[in-house]
Amino acid sequence: MCGRNCETSNVPAMDDPEHDAKAISMWRLQSCGGAPPRRYMDRSGDFCNANGIVAGLSQHMTRLGEYREVLFWLLLLGSWQFLASPGAKSAVVGASGALMFLLFAFRNLGRLTRLGLGYASWRPTSRAKWALGAASGLIAGIVIFGIGSASGQGMILSSNWRLALLQVTLGPVLEEVVFRGYLFSLLTWALRRAASEAVLNWLVVVTGAVVFALVHLAQPGVSWLQLACITMTGSLYGWIRTLSASTAPAAVAHAVYNLTLYGTASVIKNASP
Repeated sequence: MCGRNCETSNVPAMDDPEHDAKAISMWRLQSCGGAPPRRYMDRSGDFCNANGIVAGLSQHMTRLGEYREVLFWLLLLGSWQFLASPGAKSAVVGASGALMFLLFAFRNLGRLTRLGLGYASWRPTSRAKWALGAASGLIAGIVIFGIGSASGQGMILSSNWRLALLQVTLGPVLEEVVFRGYLFSLLTWALRRAASEAVLNWLVVVTGAVVFALVHLAQPGVSWLQLACITMTGSLYGWIRTLSASTAPAAVAHAVYNLTLYGTASVIKNASP
């Protein structure tokens, strides 16, 4: 109720619609600091209570916005942990969490700036850049799979559907945030004095791709050819990151690339006698 410090002596009588409209604006600006006359309340309802509810909801939404970055990491790492854990319940929770994370992450493009995510450049971009990311990932997947098959070196693909889901959802986002986000920003800062503007971006792209490939040496059985392919795809993701000024299209390219590898392998396996 609007019962605090309610004074109506200075409120003009509501004799005409124009005066009523002015009074409405005044009481809204006062945020329920004073109570309107009862005859006005009878006409328009309890605006003070309505404004109080709206203000409360706005405050809660503002507080929720302060925790966007925390939710980003909790959903990403929590879903990853469940998908990597054994058990049917963990798989269901992990898959559901991965879906929630993707919806949350793409719903909050351009809003994640705290906890260092400002350096990750998780931003929206044009439709053309999204299409470029998806098309590039598809073409790269087909080409790299063909190179691997022609050389007699099989692709390192998991037969576990949970790990496969990781590699086409959470994995690309995390890797692109780290390599085309944080590392890209760090290299740009570190190399800006060592290279001219014309070559800086390409130097950052290639250096980041080499680091990206070297990290994959931790996986057992990685050959030099596979290392070269990883460097090429890393350069592709970096190029998309440079064109779009965002890591999100690079993550899409990465996800489509992994999905293409799994899809092509599945088609060939099912087609084999």
